[in-house]
Amino acid sequence: MSDERQFSIIPGAEPFRLKAKGPKILIIHGFTATPTEVRPLGDYLHKKKCDIYSVLLPGHGTTPEDLQTKKIADWRDSITEVFTENNGFDFVIGFSMGALLAAQAAIEFEKQLKGLVLISTFLKIKPKFLSLVAFTFPLLKYLKPYFSKSAETEQFFKDNNLISYLKYPMSAVHESVKLSNYTRRKIIPKIMIPTLIIQGEKDDRVDPEGYKILHELIPAKDKELVLLPDSQHIVTVGPDTKLLFESIHQFIKKRK
Repeated sequence: MSDERQFSIIPGAEPFRLKAKGPKILIIHGFTATPTEVRPLGDYLHKKKCDIYSVLLPGHGTTPEDLQTKKIADWRDSITEVFTENNGFDFVIGFSMGALLAAQAAIEFEKQLKGLVLISTFLKIKPKFLSLVAFTFPLLKYLKPYFSKSAETEQFFKDNNLISYLKYPMSAVHESVKLSNYTRRKIIPKIMIPTLIIQGEKDDRVDPEGYKILHELIPAKDKELVLLPDSQHIVTVGPDTKLLFESIHQFIKKRK
């Protein structure tokens, strides 16, 4: 049963639009986060004359209790709606769980899209043992519905002006794991549009080796790979942002 309560968006967590006359780009943030996570990338691409829209996924930017009620279909449908409401996009960029949703968009809107960018794609949880016990996540909803993030993570958010939940809703975590598994099996092997895969080699949230799976499974002939040697998971505010931003801009510039 869905939760019909209304939750207010945290000030600063709203979706953003940066208009320009260049390529239209949709950017999708990650799990428990908000568009603040991808704002630095959006600002950079906007300065390069790209037309940017960054969506706020359902259950995000409000409260963890809101996210606890959301399902895969809520997130996927929201991306379809954004494409329809904005008369489509030229490129879609996804970060972490957002990369899974971007991959689906690459299939659904294959004829109109010129390229796909997958950043820190959520294929496997880190540490690896969490993937092995993922089947217990629905039970944890009742035993321990929320798991707190570390004090170090909270400080990282503050230092980088990121709006993100400080705890994981376990029912939603399970949904994200199901989305990851489904995307790996059913979506990634169908991606035919030009694709740029980006991965931080020191990723502390997902298995950084996941880029190898992506590169192997994606059948598109036009695909590129960029590794960020000093970056952890949230690469948009990490030490390799110059390489990250320039790589994405060049990918877009070649295919616009």
